[in-house]
Amino acid sequence: MSEVTNIIKCGKEKYSVFIDGTFFCKLNSETIVKEKIKIGKIISKEEIEKAQQENEKLEALDKCLKLLSVPKTRKQVADYLFSKGYTQKTVTYCLEKLDEYGYLNDEMFAKMYVNSYSNKKGKRLMEFELKSKGVSEEIIKKIFNNYCSNQETIINLAEKFMKNKEKNAKTANKLAQHLFSKGFTFDEINPVIKNIVYNFGEDDESWN
Repeated sequence: MSEVTNIIKCGKEKYSVFIDGTFFCKLNSETIVKEKIKIGKIISKEEIEKAQQENEKLEALDKCLKLLSVPKTRKQVADYLFSKGYTQKTVTYCLEKLDEYGYLNDEMFAKMYVNSYSNKKGKRLMEFELKSKGVSEEIIKKIFNNYCSNQETIINLAEKFMKNKEKNAKTANKLAQHLFSKGFTFDEINPVIKNIVYNFGEDDESWN
């Protein structure tokens, strides 16, 4: 058994805890009150380690709540916590709490993402990016069921790219590559290029 010999404030709501005259750890005020840690208390190794674990959970959860000022997926939150050095146990605790509070919803995230980027990116790129953010195949399939890219979006991107550029085959190929990199398919790209670069109608022969 050991004795809590000093508790010194070291920041906003943070305190340095000394055990048997030696610095042991930093705890926030909530943990200190919850675990009833005070100067002169006789405490076991198990008790102080438990307090540390509880403190870590609270700190990690607080970081999550600040991170979620901008919506994130479960994977993004977990990756963030692991990058900060938190254990699997703490990460699992935070994810469960965030689920309980209703802060994590990958399907809602995906819908918001598509609403935000559908005027800048094609379906193929958005699917790839959502998958890389940890959104499941099931949710992605559900979100993009019957989804079609807005032709006006492709036209706007094409016109922006073509500004002050000469209309020729070389530019047309560069435009096609540009639009493809934005996630649009060649079936979507081809009629736009025919119209903007060559002034062909949709029934005219392909430009390439």
